[in-house]
Amino acid sequence: MESGNNVDPTAGVASPEKSTIDIIQQRFKADEHVHLIFEAYQIRGQEHSEGLLTLVSSESGGTYAIISFSLLRTPLTASNELKINNVFAINGSFKLTTETTGIVTNQFNLSTDNDRPSKYYYHPIRTEMESVDFNEFYAKINSYKSSMWNADMPSETTLNFRWLDDYREIGEVKQELKKRESQYIVYKDFTVYCATWNVNNQPCWDSSISLRPWLARSDKAPDIYVIGLQEMETTKKAILNATQMEMIQAQWIRKMLENVHEGVEYEELRSVRLAGILLTVIVRKQLRPHIHCRVCWVARGVFKTLGNKGGVAASLQLNEANICFINSHLAAHMGNVMIRNEDYKAIEEGTRFDGFGPHPITISDHDHIFWLGDLNYRIQEPPGLQCDAESYELRLQYDQLRKEMSQGRCFKGYTEGEIKFLPTYKYDVGTDTYDTSEKQRAPAYCDRVLWKGKRIEQLLYNSVMEIRESDHKPVFAIFRVKIKTRDEAKYKRIQEEVLKAVDKRENDNQPQITAERTVIEFGLVRFNEPSVRDFNVYNNCPQQVDFEFKVKDSPLNDICEKWLNVDPRSDSLMIDSARSIRLRMMIDPSSITGLLKKICNTSGKCDFDILILHVRSGRDIFITVTGEYQPSCFGLSMETMCRTDRPISEYKQDQVKQMMLDVSPEYRVTMPREFFLLIDYLHKHGDELKGIFQSYDRRRQLSSHFNAVRDWLDTWSEDEFPGTPQTAAEALLLFLDLPEEALLEPLVEDLLVSRSKSEAMELIHMLSAPKRNVFMHLCMFLREVIERYDYELSSVAAVFGRILLRSSKRSLTIDYQNSCSDFMRRFIESEDTAAGGNGYGGVTGASLQT
Repeated sequence: MESGNNVDPTAGVASPEKSTIDIIQQRFKADEHVHLIFEAYQIRGQEHSEGLLTLVSSESGGTYAIISFSLLRTPLTASNELKINNVFAINGSFKLTTETTGIVTNQFNLSTDNDRPSKYYYHPIRTEMESVDFNEFYAKINSYKSSMWNADMPSETTLNFRWLDDYREIGEVKQELKKRESQYIVYKDFTVYCATWNVNNQPCWDSSISLRPWLARSDKAPDIYVIGLQEMETTKKAILNATQMEMIQAQWIRKMLENVHEGVEYEELRSVRLAGILLTVIVRKQLRPHIHCRVCWVARGVFKTLGNKGGVAASLQLNEANICFINSHLAAHMGNVMIRNEDYKAIEEGTRFDGFGPHPITISDHDHIFWLGDLNYRIQEPPGLQCDAESYELRLQYDQLRKEMSQGRCFKGYTEGEIKFLPTYKYDVGTDTYDTSEKQRAPAYCDRVLWKGKRIEQLLYNSVMEIRESDHKPVFAIFRVKIKTRDEAKYKRIQEEVLKAVDKRENDNQPQITAERTVIEFGLVRFNEPSVRDFNVYNNCPQQVDFEFKVKDSPLNDICEKWLNVDPRSDSLMIDSARSIRLRMMIDPSSITGLLKKICNTSGKCDFDILILHVRSGRDIFITVTGEYQPSCFGLSMETMCRTDRPISEYKQDQVKQMMLDVSPEYRVTMPREFFLLIDYLHKHGDELKGIFQSYDRRRQLSSHFNAVRDWLDTWSEDEFPGTPQTAAEALLLFLDLPEEALLEPLVEDLLVSRSKSEAMELIHMLSAPKRNVFMHLCMFLREVIERYDYELSSVAAVFGRILLRSSKRSLTIDYQNSCSDFMRRFIESEDTAAGGNGYGGVTGASLQT
């Protein structure tokens, strides 16, 4: 840069560009490494998806896999542009095969774990993504597999592929949290007490025998006890007697619980037994709810299915760590070293725990492993060697187990603490004297405790000489284990950061629109009065976006409630375009019942609706439609109206809700004032009523004067009636028809089958006072109209019968309508009376008071 330009010399200097492998490496944890990448694409239907195959290894697992990514965009500039779509563990079942059939020749298949092969294609010419060509990819993968799975390598079950679970069918949030584990994981100290004893069929639950010298040797109370017994009972007769074996097991466990460290409340977590081999896990009581445990066993030995030899195991999930405990009894006798190795291998391969995820986990999948038991490896001293009692190091030079471990034939990767105690086998029972029988078996360290994993510190390893009930001495080992634990405060902070970051990435890579408002406020909404609100939606991404309002899972099976209309229901938005959405609110006769029901059934504030604006291949937007309904007399029950002490227009929505929910028989008036006002007006205009009750349909558009009549009724106005007799008749029919329950419910069915007016009257007297009074008063009015003004009886009976006796249980058949009409005729047909006292006669306002 030239001098004199007065420019910051560091400005404009670009940081080094990251390579493609560097970008991909960011998707993995610190001990997972990307070795090579190969460009490959897939074809699904008509869609072509560019992608990358990566060879990745795990240091902790010691295994390799191919992980398939699809590319959200090219060229690749950031790790969030990669999406994992498949994982192929390079195990014994892994296959990479080429295909020469078909139109496209550049194709191959990948499969593993007996899954259906996945077909991939590759371009004959590579791009600038640092990927290898197909021949190199094919050669390296197959070369690795053949070298990994040769005869000298360990079997598949001893290898750890569990790290791949973090990339199999899990969300991006979990993957990101896994990557950032180091920021919220702490390691909490737990004391683990491992104890093993071959009890030689000796019952030790006698109260005089104490196991404390074996089980209570730690200064600090352990968090977890793992106690293994061998030869708890080995007679075939006893092993075949399940009840007897369960009793023996229960007695041993009770004895263990009585002899663990004092001052702490312990309980049995889980026990697993195979014939005479028992493993019991005992934990502090407060730990019990936080541990998830699974068990399994592998039978070996002479009986095989009975398992006089073999292993039992428990897998614990504690906090964020997995711990495995194995108690085994391997083949006996000096010369059976190879059989012992085979027993170990069979237990290692056969131990599988279900219930922790989509795949069973093996021993090697655990973070911390403790293997204890009578391993039966002997000390093969050369002839003439003389060892004194304290010559541990000299004697252990000839220990079969250490020799086999050093040569990789068993317990590969396991550690054993320093032995500073005498051989634990074979003693004359009741003494500290080695075998004096005819066989005079050489002393041996048969009883061992081994471990495998990180952050394990052995605090003590010893035998117990003072327990003499068996020909073996008990052995114990105490460990301090740093258990992977989540710091909840740090985790919550990291989780929030990850959620925000993932949410932003998803938003950046998904079709999306922005709504001008997500809360649409209608304010005060009135019955039969339309109201309109508009809002805009905008396309904020560089592609066309299709949207629609989603049909909700509701009885209506529609995008919105009946009182709302949305226009348009769906549309497309081009880049940088907007669209206006119109919401029209209309609470009319067809929707008022549903709205009032929703208000009653909603605790707290009742919104009119919540719309789901669905963006295709993107996120849904929820639009809340809110406001407050101004109550009207239309739609309310007679009981609710009789609880009012002032005009309904003076009540708020919540106040009316409380009256609707009130089921007490206490009323302020005998019948609704609004009903009386309508009847009184119609009675005064009787000579103009002919024809107004001839037909009725609540779906018909209301007359132009209706809202004025609504306000007149809702305010108890003293002004002149603002409509016509036809409008008053319309209002009366709606007033009777709109409540959710018909006026003569819940007795409609009984009334329809009543045989006389007197029988019906007995039922009507069972109705609530408001319903009974309205019905009787209405019938008097209709009877006078028919008698005085020669109004057609059949039409009146048909219209009012269908309204007063409507039933959700009945379909609208001719027979049903005829039954309703016949019932009404009994009450409104004129009677021949001497005094003529059956007329309407009018009702004063004072008579409405209770």
